[in-house]
Amino acid sequence: KIAKLYNIITMIHRIIVGHMLGDGHMAKVEKGNSYFTIHRKAKHHEYNLWTKNHLLEKGLLVSSTYPKIKQSGGSHSFPSSYFRTARNRFWSEQRSLWYKSDKKVLPREYINKNFNKISFLLWFLDDGDCYGRLSTDNFSMSEVIFLRDIIRQKYGINFHIGHQFNRPQHPILRCPKDKIKYLQTMFQSLNVSVECMLYKLNLGQH
Repeated sequence: KIAKLYNIITMIHRIIVGHMLGDGHMAKVEKGNSYFTIHRKAKHHEYNLWTKNHLLEKGLLVSSTYPKIKQSGGSHSFPSSYFRTARNRFWSEQRSLWYKSDKKVLPREYINKNFNKISFLLWFLDDGDCYGRLSTDNFSMSEVIFLRDIIRQKYGINFHIGHQFNRPQHPILRCPKDKIKYLQTMFQSLNVSVECMLYKLNLGQH
């Protein structure tokens, strides 16, 4: 039982790391505890359902009314899938790890401990593309270097640091061409079935 509980807790942290490197956000509230939330395009609603179901399986409370599809806010409104958990002290503790002065930062020791293949895949499904690139424009250059190094240390893939076309202020990580097939095989071996995201795993076929 102890081993099973340890595995459940470990998987929760690995899922959190993957999504927080990508599209996840720990919401700040005026009173009470924080909650975890992800906003996606409506066509990726199935991916939010995957996250909800896996957190529920691990014993975390998720709002019963989410994820749901509604229009995004702002001047460029579009149909979006909104996922969120219930408020909980656990998420407040997570927010204190991932945010400093309301800006997302990388808790390096926590990431180094919990980053695994599932984390890597979820991050890639959030912010990667079928060319083997990962958007990292929310992070400082030292954080991008840290992420590059952790991928190399754990999986032997030396991602290159580049930038988005005509946007040198927005760094990206790019998988070398000779490792694309290896990366694809590693991700596909995890058997994470989210059909709406499979196009991102057709690496090198575009």
